[in-house]
Amino acid sequence: MRRRLTFVLGVLGILFGASNVFAQTRVITGNVSDALTNDPLSGVRVEALGTTTSTLTDADGNFNIGVPVTASELLIRRIGYRAVAVNLAGVNDVQVQLQADIFRLEEIVVTGQATGIVRRNLANAVSTVSGTDLQRVPAASIEMALVGKVAGANIQQNSGSPGGGVQVELRGVSSINANAQPLYVIDGIIVSDVAIPSNTNAVTRAASGSNASSVQDGQVNRIVDINPHDIENIEILKGASASAIYGSKASNGVIIITTRRGRVGRPQIRLSQRFGTFRRSNSIGMRNFADAAAIDDAFGAGTSAGFTNERFDLEELLAGRGALSTETSASVSGGTPTTRYFMSGLWKSDEGIMENTGFDKQSLRLNIDQDLGNIRVAVSSNLIHTLARRGLTNNDNAGVSPYMVFAFTPNFVDLSQNADGTYPDNPFERSNPLQTLSLMTNIEDVWRFMGSARIEFDAMTSENSSLRFIGVGGVDRFSQNNELLFPRELQFEDDDGLPGTSLFTTSSNENINIGLNAIFNYSPVNGSMSSTSSFGLQYETRDLNIVRITARNIASGLGHINAGTNVQVFENRARVEDFGFFLQEELLLNDRFLLTAGLRADQSSTNSASDDIFVYPKAAASYRFDMDGFFSGLKIRGAYGEAGNQPNAVARFTSYNATANIEGSPGLQVSGPIADSDLRPERQREFEFGVDIEFGDARATLEATAFTRTVSDLILTRTLAPSRGYTFETFNGGEMRVRGFEAALNLVAAQSPNMTWIVRTTFSLNRSKITNLPVPAFVPANAGFGTGLGAFFIEEGASATQIVGPQPDCASGRNFCRVGDSNPDFRASFINDLSFGSLNLFFLLDWQKGSDIINLTRLLFDAGGNSIDYDDPGTDGNPLGLSRLIAFGVDGTTYLESASFLKMRELTLSWDIPESVFSSLWGAVDTARLTFSVRNVFTITNYSGIDPEVSNFGNQAVGRNIDVAPFPPSRSFWLGINLGL
Repeated sequence: MRRRLTFVLGVLGILFGASNVFAQTRVITGNVSDALTNDPLSGVRVEALGTTTSTLTDADGNFNIGVPVTASELLIRRIGYRAVAVNLAGVNDVQVQLQADIFRLEEIVVTGQATGIVRRNLANAVSTVSGTDLQRVPAASIEMALVGKVAGANIQQNSGSPGGGVQVELRGVSSINANAQPLYVIDGIIVSDVAIPSNTNAVTRAASGSNASSVQDGQVNRIVDINPHDIENIEILKGASASAIYGSKASNGVIIITTRRGRVGRPQIRLSQRFGTFRRSNSIGMRNFADAAAIDDAFGAGTSAGFTNERFDLEELLAGRGALSTETSASVSGGTPTTRYFMSGLWKSDEGIMENTGFDKQSLRLNIDQDLGNIRVAVSSNLIHTLARRGLTNNDNAGVSPYMVFAFTPNFVDLSQNADGTYPDNPFERSNPLQTLSLMTNIEDVWRFMGSARIEFDAMTSENSSLRFIGVGGVDRFSQNNELLFPRELQFEDDDGLPGTSLFTTSSNENINIGLNAIFNYSPVNGSMSSTSSFGLQYETRDLNIVRITARNIASGLGHINAGTNVQVFENRARVEDFGFFLQEELLLNDRFLLTAGLRADQSSTNSASDDIFVYPKAAASYRFDMDGFFSGLKIRGAYGEAGNQPNAVARFTSYNATANIEGSPGLQVSGPIADSDLRPERQREFEFGVDIEFGDARATLEATAFTRTVSDLILTRTLAPSRGYTFETFNGGEMRVRGFEAALNLVAAQSPNMTWIVRTTFSLNRSKITNLPVPAFVPANAGFGTGLGAFFIEEGASATQIVGPQPDCASGRNFCRVGDSNPDFRASFINDLSFGSLNLFFLLDWQKGSDIINLTRLLFDAGGNSIDYDDPGTDGNPLGLSRLIAFGVDGTTYLESASFLKMRELTLSWDIPESVFSSLWGAVDTARLTFSVRNVFTITNYSGIDPEVSNFGNQAVGRNIDVAPFPPSRSFWLGINLGL
């Protein structure tokens, strides 16, 4: 690997060995402005068609460009506007007005590591979301801001904990045991989205039950660190036909984030201040006991001694907090045609609905672009600090998680703080959650730096061809410290004889990216054809180091890990090195017919044979018809691509644990799996077919796509004979198929100088099937608590997301069979964006139809005789709660519920304050906007739990939709003002 890195760096030397070729030119001057407002537009790219000559307009919209005398047209374009071609015959001065490109048909979409194509000609379904749409309502993370805005994306927050914890699934399930998250690329650099557990398991003992998983801590995936205000746009490559250029890491899709950069002109200052509050949006409710006899019947004889008619809303006492939250952001950008800059800062403080919970974020960014003639340099840097306080929720076998305790605590018990500051013991359970939340500490402190540099060198420029070299390098490094303290004063802490627990986890992650790309463009003078050939090399390293320390029997008043008498230490290190190269050719004929072909070849230390090369090809074609009348444009497209999903380091390398001393000498013990000698990436093959239609001069667009995907070489495990010395082996085998359909309809419902009404709708569905399985059917890790309650089950011929449970008449001959599926029947969203004069109304509805969820929380409340509907009549003559308990273990649908819902995710009402109002008060202010916004406005669902979007085990390929005492969801309200100076 190091030899390859040296080779890549050496090739950079060619950046300094080429020269320019100049043609005879003439000078064209001009001005570009907005067609609606007549305001000058800066930073507009002006290029001579059929050549590689281009320039940018200045702050007043003016430009001056020398073009070859043979050039016949200028192409004038800017992000957010529709491109215009100007005939140069007999013209030396050009005056152009650009119309807004509402549906972004003219934007350049990524098609390779360093190339792009105009969306009108794109041969793949690639979704784009603008930074403006991400910033309408504050969100815990950018993934939550994407919900409902991308056809084919299933995005859900695993719980209501502050700071996120989100799963993103593009075009359905794509693996069983391997990584399930998309690849994230920011400004050309692959960044980490790892989720590191906090080690609350040391207290909750969640992994000691029927599912021994250590990922039940409600961990946060690190994309939450990114500042949404810094984002210019996000492109989502949903399938292998688009993401193949990223090779063996791209089968879950690729999310490409481009941050904002400076534009030519005077400094533009933007200030935003928001004030908000979070309020609990849903509750489970608890049983109201009619009399003392009912209490004794539920909790045992004599337990009604403390019964009174007074009721306490324990959920409100726990999660009724509504403290003030704030978000302050500022940015300044500007520059000249040769030097441009963008600087931003963010200070965010979200206060959680439970005491001692919240999420804080601070971010500083500096992006600089420098043009040095035939060399252009773009530098990006981002320093981030986040601090999450996530409380204590989710699965628990120690009786300490709030909703695990509430299941067995009647609501006539007052757990609130005493007048002297102490808390009463819970007479029905081993802990008082109000005391626990008040006195415990759970802090996740993260410092992160992301920096990248991109150097473009025009090695050769002629009238109709060019050769560019692009060097890209960057680093993404963060340190994460998790500090948890459960003082000995807590009710439950002395149960093990070691009162007081202090936990400390320190983690560091470093991603380093280096790449070199060569791009050759050829365009004949007549403009009938353009060709883009590209070649590139990439090298990447990923280092993750985790150290956990658990200290028990902590001295009173102290919280340090060295204050404990029982100390345990755990360390895990993983290093991955990847090397790859790609070739790609794009051919555009008459600006209508696009042909693309390419391949990516990868090596990785995660493969058993790290020198083996795995090749991932891609091919795509599209043809666009321009028409007059109601149908103004039609594009037919098709694509094929292959991508991979690497084994993780745990699968590839065997771990060894230290054992007790053997006659004074330390020993090592084999732990976990061994990798097959041919362990390699999973391989995804995808065909995609689609049609894009424009109506009425692009006043409406429809994009429809059907796809079929096959995933082979699935990463599986098989049990080994004890004589092998290992528990099981990780190997490749089996195959899975996913088919689906997605559509997006965009419509300008009304447009006038004073009114604009834009409607956007998305729809998607997919179905999976295990077509080949070389091992016996199995329950995947982190996919349930046994088939009696309902569990995910992988078997040949069935859906990869099916849920099985006991049924009295299972045709399979087993005592369990299929009872549900977590995959939705379909997802749809409806967005309305209405502007009337200075007012704007925006709202987003998100609809999920179908999908089943395993509700273990309801089982717990039934078992505690404390569910809100426990006393309702059951069909068997017993109380409903008892009826469910009797059916449990016999009928697998008892605690399986529909996760269908309709949610209003976002609502924003804004007012552009007239200049006459603020000009006399703030002379420096150019624009001012007042906004009121709400996230999670309402939820309509029949689900009996807290929220139909939960995942006890966090980010999983399969095994979502398992509800075990999660952090309750919240609704947030925000009032803000935005100023432009």
